[in-house]
Amino acid sequence: DTEMEKKIQNRMLNGFNRWNMGYEAWEHWGEVLYYEDSIYNVNGVRLTLPEYQQAMNISLKSSDIQMGNFNNMILSGDWMAIRYETISTDRETGETSYGTTMEFARFKDFGEKGVKVDEGWGGVKNAGYSGIMNFQTDEEKAAQEAFMEELIQTELPDTENLEEKYPVLYPTPIETEIGKKMKEAILNDFDCWNSGYDAWEAWADSFYTENAEYHLGSEDYDAAGLKEAVKETIGSEQRVRINNILVSGDWAAVHFWSVSTDENGNKEAANHMQFLHFVEEGDQVKVDMGWAK
Repeated sequence: DTEMEKKIQNRMLNGFNRWNMGYEAWEHWGEVLYYEDSIYNVNGVRLTLPEYQQAMNISLKSSDIQMGNFNNMILSGDWMAIRYETISTDRETGETSYGTTMEFARFKDFGEKGVKVDEGWGGVKNAGYSGIMNFQTDEEKAAQEAFMEELIQTELPDTENLEEKYPVLYPTPIETEIGKKMKEAILNDFDCWNSGYDAWEAWADSFYTENAEYHLGSEDYDAAGLKEAVKETIGSEQRVRINNILVSGDWAAVHFWSVSTDENGNKEAANHMQFLHFVEEGDQVKVDMGWAK
């Protein structure tokens, strides 16, 4: 690990349990983890630090959100991706739900003050998207809408060079042979997905092991079940932009954007996150476990 990666890891491990102590403890922890110009994207909505704090205050007042098991921390350069479990109890109804949260964050080193989040992404676009936009100013809302429209209008380059076709917006070092194979496999998965279901189904056996386990949202699938589950999605969804491919050892974390087209021709952009574990099979690498939102 680099010194930067060690600093990020220590910062997160030391403060992880602050979330479980209510908003005031979270806000105090936020003074350590963030700085005045930090940006946090909540379910795809870009918020300033004060807006993010306001959203969190409301969220923690309505629900008791407890962090559970810390499953993954993937570090690469000044970037981190984490996957952890959450337990959320509605304070009014007492109803409890269980979930998994994924986050990506880029850090900035402030010397003696340590590392702080420069910009982070937590969760993916969902039904609460428009509600979260209420925390934005009118100018920020316009910028948000312009960004989504830009994604919708994306035209992928007509090239067989997948590094050029799917450039990573925030590239980080991938120096190991297995890491390079993992990135190549991920790019191939993108391209086959965008080529239609028949192309992706044929490719999937090269990407997933025979006994692969894949957790998509709240559902669990084996390789055959996953093929069936995404059958309708693939034809209407194009993967158009990759924010991150973070690689550490035999793990990869991917954050990307897609554009879906409904039966009436209406288009909608959304972000997705994946945590993928790879194993080597001969001269190939394949996914034997995956989590995605």
